Amino acid sequence: MNLNSSNITNLKHWLFLPVFLFYSIVIGQNFNAEVEAVLKIDDTKDDLLEVTGVATNKTEGNFSLRYELAVITSDENKNSSRNSQEGRFTLGSNETKELSTTSVSVNPTQQTIILLLLYDLDEKVIGTARQVYNEKNEEQQSSENTASYQKENEGIELTGFVTENTKTKPGRDFYDFFYQQYSLSASKSNKMIHVDETISFGRTTRIIVKVEDRVVYQFFARPRLDFLKEQANEALRQVNRYLEYLENRNEYNTKY
Repeated sequence: MNLNSSNITNLKHWLFLPVFLFYSIVIGQNFNAEVEAVLKIDDTKDDLLEVTGVATNKTEGNFSLRYELAVITSDENKNSSRNSQEGRFTLGSNETKELSTTSVSVNPTQQTIILLLLYDLDEKVIGTARQVYNEKNEEQQSSENTASYQKENEGIELTGFVTENTKTKPGRDFYDFFYQQYSLSASKSNKMIHVDETISFGRTTRIIVKVEDRVVYQFFARPRLDFLKEQANEALRQVNRYLEYLENRNEYNTKY
């Protein structure tokens, strides 16, 4: 990047933002190194998959972890839906444990993504497994819109993934609007995006959008769909703005 006066001014503006704009770099994250995520899939029934998430401890130590088993479907118009199961568990030395089982109906007109994520106590992803089925051949693909993997050094990098922890219908509607926009965005990152919903005053809830563990946008939820669409668009602008800041900061530090 050429750091002319305009770029330096913009960079200084970002440097004086509140402390939640935290900068971090993920390089060569080696997923499945200590704890491996595995998807056991029984496809003996027509158009119905029996999916079991499995975790295997490859070390002599003990782990306290959280899992998320997600099924994400999208059609040719980029309309998507997501269902997930999650829970906490422990793994002893060299232990293998089945976490959760779900039945998945494969629609030949849609793409179906099955994704297992394992999180440590710091909510960092340490294990991943995925399987993708689509309308052409219902077999695993090397790339897709929801989550893609790239070889980088000795690790695997997860990009373009948004987690959901909502509690109400407006929260889920906001997530759907935000996710659809983000999945079409050209600026998907290796940073994990989180959409959380917390109980606020009275019967209201607060929607919080985070990049990794840093809040970049939040608002009080309302049930109106047009309001939630506006908030999703604004949240995406703030996420992209923050990701651009991280990229500029990285280039600036690399050059100097």
